Amino acid sequence: MWLFLLPGLSANAALVFWRYSTAWPLMPMYLGPATLPLCLGLLTTLDRRRADDIRARRFVLGLTLFLAVAAFLFPKDFYLPFLKSNTPASHLFFLFKTLGQGCFLFSAAWAWAGLLSGKPQQPWLGWAVWGFVFWTLCMFSGMLWSYLGWGSPVVWDDAAITLIMATWFFYISLLHLHLTGTWTAQTRAAYAASGAFVVVTLNFVPDLGPLRWPF
Repeated sequence: MWLFLLPGLSANAALVFWRYSTAWPLMPMYLGPATLPLCLGLLTTLDRRRADDIRARRFVLGLTLFLAVAAFLFPKDFYLPFLKSNTPASHLFFLFKTLGQGCFLFSAAWAWAGLLSGKPQQPWLGWAVWGFVFWTLCMFSGMLWSYLGWGSPVVWDDAAITLIMATWFFYISLLHLHLTGTWTAQTRAAYAASGAFVVVTLNFVPDLGPLRWPF
């Protein structure tokens, strides 16, 4: 695996660095689709559970390939003026958002693996907690960036804000399902597994642009 993972991570990191450096001092608003596969690859190197189900890794591998191809075929270029993004909060927003998406997708992968193996008590909950932490930091840094750049902590006419909040509510409900007493480990795992659909459709797809056939 490492024979292919390390070159892929290096190429992806070089692409992200190139996009950032060529856009500077402007802010590449829709760099998320290119950075998410890189994040999943880095998280794969940290998730070293050798004895656990290989299904989770296959799910992450297939999802990473799908996201990378989509980012390659549907790039979206939009750049904010320097005065609107001249704050560390703007960069922290993208960092925390990408880390949150990566953790949520890992949570979904382990939940799917647990459902398929009949062992729903897999480490999906830990990944969901970390994703929720990063997502909350993303929201706060985004509000700070919005206040410094636009004079308001929330730009309500931006659909991205609504989608980020919807994802936050989805996962805060997931983390509190055990308090109801009616959700079993199996149904909670199924709820967590559906998070992959939520993250991809609400946060990844809106950052894609029109099809640009490279050949």
